[in-house]
This record gives sequence, C-alpha cells and structure tokens, in this order.
Amino acid sequence: MRDSIRSAPSDAGPTSRSFWAPYIPHDYTFSDFSAASRVLDVGCGQGTQLRQAAERGCWVCGVDLDGDSLAACKRRGLTVVQARAEALPFPSGSMDGLICKVVLPYTDEERALGEFARVLRPHGTACMQFHGLGYYVRYLCLGPSWKLRFYGLRAIINSWIYTALGHRVPGFLGDTLYQSRPRLHRAYQRLGLRLIEDTQVRTFLGLPVFICQRLRRCASPAVSRVR
Repeated sequence: MRDSIRSAPSDAGPTSRSFWAPYIPHDYTFSDFSAASRVLDVGCGQGTQLRQAAERGCWVCGVDLDGDSLAACKRRGLTVVQARAEALPFPSGSMDGLICKVVLPYTDEERALGEFARVLRPHGTACMQFHGLGYYVRYLCLGPSWKLRFYGLRAIINSWIYTALGHRVPGFLGDTLYQSRPRLHRAYQRLGLRLIEDTQVRTFLGLPVFICQRLRRCASPAVSRVR
C-alpha cells in the first residue's frame, strides 16, 4: 500500500470547478478549535485551514509531502513538516485538534487513522472530510473526459478489493480509496475515536459525495501505531 500524503492524480481534476460546486459543503468549518489549542493539519496543502485555525489563536502545524505546498505555507509564516500521514512525527497525545481534508483517500487508510488517534490527546477533536462512493460514481457517469471516468472506475474497484481483502491493487491503479461510513465506524471503534457530528450533505444518486465528520478521542490509553 502507499504510505503517502499527496494530491489526487493529475487526471482527477475536473475541467471546471462548477463540476463539484453543488456538492461542496461550504458551511463546514475545519477550524472550530478553542484558542491556544495545538492543532495539526494532515495534508495541509497551501495552508488555508492552517491559517484559519491560527487566526483563532491556535498553535498550528501542517504536514504534507508536496514541497511546493510546504514552501507556500512557509512563505505565509506557517509551521509545516514534510511527513507521511501513516507516520506522523509527533508524540502520542500531543495534539488537541486535528484537521484532515480529503487526504485519507490517498493514504493507507487504516494506518493513517491509527496515527490520527495516536497523536490526539484524550478528548481531542478531529475535523475530517472524505470522498464517499458518490464522488467516484459521478466521475464514472459524468466525468468530462475518459480519463476521469476511468479514474472513477478504478477507485471504486480498488475500494471494493480493499474492503474485501485488506489491500489495494498495486501501482497507480490502486492509489485511491473512497471512504464508507460503515468501514470508518469500524475503524473508529478499534482506535478509540467517537463520532460526535456527521454533517448531512448533498448526494449523487443517493450516494455520499463528501463525508464530513467530527470525532473525539476517547479517554483511554494512547493508541499504538497500526502496523
């Protein structure tokens, strides 16, 4: 499996923002943390959510693999570290809050979630957004190019294989997973995470496009890294 934080493949970007505009949950906030909270943004990109949390008075740090994104954050005065979601370079229980915006589809899901749980202190909060099945079904059905339709198909097939067998198709064919609420909830139970908010957003053919959830770390011993 891939052990990385990265952007979606280049063929996965819609030709126009209007392709996703009706589905993006613009009213969902990733920065609802108390002042002075220690907040980690996993897959911080160019720092939009980091800056919002910093403006609330939080101590913030971003994690990404993309050098250009990290450089952009540094130019904005933001603290960032180059690292993988599956191996976060922070002590257990060191974060009050965690942000993860549509990064999990491109990681080893189980290991990344294990790291999120590990670095959160008891009662710490995670603000998360994932791609659901509807995201890739919409690409498959309505993608404006054959590459996007193929991307949707391979993400769906790879997710089914991952759910059934616990591993992905090798190489670029297996680089993306969609998230499902049942699979996420099973992982949360194993990792000591409790779902406290599940925002309802627009669906495609009755399937979730974006899954927006807030989690709370249960008051239990620190979670070990998932191997």
